[in-house]
Amino acid sequence: MKRIYLIIICLVSLNVVAQNHLEKANEFYDRLVYIDAAKEFEAYVENANYIEPETYMKIGDTYYNLKNFAQSKEAYQKWYNTVGPNTNSTQGYQYYDSLRRLKLYDEAEKVAERYFKAKSVEALNNHYEERDRFEDLLRGDTLYKVRNLDFNSQYADFGGSFNQTSFVFTSGRNYVNKGLYERDDTPYLSIYKTENPESDSADAVELFSKQLTSEFHDGTATFSPNSKYLYYASSYQTGNRKVFEKGKKNYFKIYRVDMSAKKYKKELLSFNGDTYSTGQPYVTPDGKKLFFASDMPGGYGKADIYVCDIYEDGTYSKPMNLGPNINTIVDDFFPFFKDDILYFSSGGHVGFGGLDMYKSYYRDGIYGVAINLGPIINTNADDFAYLEGIEPNTGYFSSDRAGGKGGDDIYAFEYNLPKCVQYISGTVYDIETNEPIAGAYVTVYDESNTEYIKVKTNEKGAYAVELTCGSTYKIEARKAGFSEDQLNFTTDVLPNLKMDMLDFRLKDLSEIFVTEGEVEKIRIDPIYFEYYRYNITDVAAIQLRKVVDAMKAYPEMIIKIESHTDQRGTDYFNKTLSTNRALSTKEWLLDHGIEPSRIESAIGYGESRPINICDEDGKTCTELEYSENRRSEFIVVSR
Repeated sequence: MKRIYLIIICLVSLNVVAQNHLEKANEFYDRLVYIDAAKEFEAYVENANYIEPETYMKIGDTYYNLKNFAQSKEAYQKWYNTVGPNTNSTQGYQYYDSLRRLKLYDEAEKVAERYFKAKSVEALNNHYEERDRFEDLLRGDTLYKVRNLDFNSQYADFGGSFNQTSFVFTSGRNYVNKGLYERDDTPYLSIYKTENPESDSADAVELFSKQLTSEFHDGTATFSPNSKYLYYASSYQTGNRKVFEKGKKNYFKIYRVDMSAKKYKKELLSFNGDTYSTGQPYVTPDGKKLFFASDMPGGYGKADIYVCDIYEDGTYSKPMNLGPNINTIVDDFFPFFKDDILYFSSGGHVGFGGLDMYKSYYRDGIYGVAINLGPIINTNADDFAYLEGIEPNTGYFSSDRAGGKGGDDIYAFEYNLPKCVQYISGTVYDIETNEPIAGAYVTVYDESNTEYIKVKTNEKGAYAVELTCGSTYKIEARKAGFSEDQLNFTTDVLPNLKMDMLDFRLKDLSEIFVTEGEVEKIRIDPIYFEYYRYNITDVAAIQLRKVVDAMKAYPEMIIKIESHTDQRGTDYFNKTLSTNRALSTKEWLLDHGIEPSRIESAIGYGESRPINICDEDGKTCTELEYSENRRSEFIVVSR
């Protein structure tokens, strides 16, 4: 009996010890102090008899944030096998990403499918579409060459922007003066600069500004045109003390500094908040827009990317979320925008694992789908902070990939654009019968509207063209006797991609012609004129638009215009009136895009060619018969 009591006492004692470790672990976890949370969770697991699924979830979170993905995967797996997919679960994503980080892509895809299937059919289909684009990317070769830069240190080095000639970036190398960040025992960050990032060593790096260096995190930086203003993010603080809001959290805020002032003054921007962070600012080259990342309320996930207009008086518009094509349920970071292309980093799109870099084309106020920048520049580690270089097809990015010098390193890349081509194909169809149209011409025009390539569809109505990567084209399909169809299309930057199903649909217009004897005319309702007038009425304009459509469908067609009057009035008056009617009809066509060379003549014949014979042999026409004589006709000379 005594032995049993001893066992019970030991079990109770172990349970008490375990609970104490769990309470401490949860406290550190809530404060995001993951390095200490991990120690307490390990002690708890060692002493606990039973572990709740929620605790496994927190253990997974802890290891995930410490980038120990093998252990986060094991913990998440135990949680996930009990709980299953959750449509609002960040942890579900982090389990999925842990698998990607370990290159267990097949297992990761199964987790993703379960998640999106539980969410909605639309979400699952969107995931499949993005996955297919990603798999197409993997079948092509990469054109990126990357190299680690000499000025990187053993600590975190990332981000980048140009301040006139200097390269400005963020680094943790100032740890002796700033101490360690309690969350993961990494050095606090400061803003640094170097003159030549391509060749400078670590010895050439210096603090960007001692005035702006705080006791805590500072970075990343961006500059307005001519480097008048510096924008950067920093831990929110008063004096030398961090400001902690509810939940004992310290938030990041974006500041602006007038670099022309003798003494720098930090200006807190209006869209910062007390319950969320803002950071990673980027000002466009024209100085008119400010992009940044924030976890402010109302977003799609953790951190989203936003944009503000910068007004001439120095104020800002309300931040606009870039929308679901860009932002995901997790972090979307480090915007860079130039020439209507947004580059950004995200952990939520289909990719290699961790943060990958993506691009999105901005057209008509909409950001297009996220396109992964491909292998080599992206890995299963965190790859982020895309920056275009001064020389064409060069740039910089940051990564914590294997083989680096520190936590994060800055890399330079070269992109061999001239060798990059893509293959576009499709079919030209009859819009009414859905039958393929053989012998149609598909013409591609470049951005200067110069013909780039012209091909003819085969017997199945199919065509294929080879286009240059990263270029915008107008593609037009046409065939004599049909309407035309066209679209604007921008190719991706990735080589050897194939875009199928770029189809066109044309309307058969062959019934628009009618033959009277040996004369071919455009088949329309007669163009009638009001009595003694030659202006184009709204009713007449409806018919004239059909003439325009026919002439566009037959780009080589040449016509002549013949106008007529009724028999009332003198021969001279009617001849003058019909000539004016012919000329006004011609002017209307010219105003609506028809070239003058395609109208051979515009002649008025007066009352000499009536449809209805009136005022002869005592016969008087009705008003309807008179109106039928007041007409314009369109004779086909050639087509």
